[in-house]
Amino acid sequence: MVTNLKTAALVLVAVLAVGCGSAATARHKLQKPSLHAGCSVSSAKGSCGPFNHYAPITGTTSATNIGNNVWSPISGWRQTLDAVSPGDWVVTANMPAGNTGVVSYPSLGANYGQTSGDAEPLSGFSSLYSSFSENMNASSATSAWAAYDIWLGPSSGSSTSDEVMIQHDFANNGACTAKATATFGGLDGVPVQKWNLCRFGSELVWKLTGGNEHSGTVDILAMLNWLVDHGYMAKDTGLFSIGYGWEICSTGGQNENFQVNSFSITAKY
Repeated sequence: MVTNLKTAALVLVAVLAVGCGSAATARHKLQKPSLHAGCSVSSAKGSCGPFNHYAPITGTTSATNIGNNVWSPISGWRQTLDAVSPGDWVVTANMPAGNTGVVSYPSLGANYGQTSGDAEPLSGFSSLYSSFSENMNASSATSAWAAYDIWLGPSSGSSTSDEVMIQHDFANNGACTAKATATFGGLDGVPVQKWNLCRFGSELVWKLTGGNEHSGTVDILAMLNWLVDHGYMAKDTGLFSIGYGWEICSTGGQNENFQVNSFSITAKY
């Protein structure tokens, strides 16, 4: 877990209180990476970047990096990150069969906190969208999910933090007791979709209903403002950073490729 958000060159590590579940998952043929050249790291805390001039991610206040982020290593884990850019990277993970806890969150981290170290007020954004295309090539033994991991807090004078996840592609994800259901989209070409809101400890999680989605666009600002408007976060909440990747529990003891084919964040102030 990030321990000092005020220093927020955030290497994002998600800590999801719930472990892996038993929901059904689809099978996908294992695909080989499309990468031609770039960075490759296999250490638990290895990272690729910085990517200073990646045009599809806008409005950031520091460079974007991609981390291997094996934050809870267990016996038998193996994971390699290969990255050309935030829109072209792959993680080859091998996690023991039957493991029921999150081992890693390989992910990119885009920082939006002010250069003073404070969070950027949500009220300062006129829109904040993100588009993705990914494939985790899940088998029946996979337990993992694709997700945004967003860190927020008061827009001045405090290191207090809130964590919000947006999960859209699931393989054996744990059960969720919904606290609320809401629909988002309908503007700027974003499709209208229904999401369940769950809470795991202090963490808020939006989970897409109606099936998995491997590519799409999410209205991040609308989803965060809904939480503020309904009392889940403070009125002065601001944004520190947006992460994107997969929480991985198990690959059935086999190599599995988790691949990002394209990614963007469009932030307008």
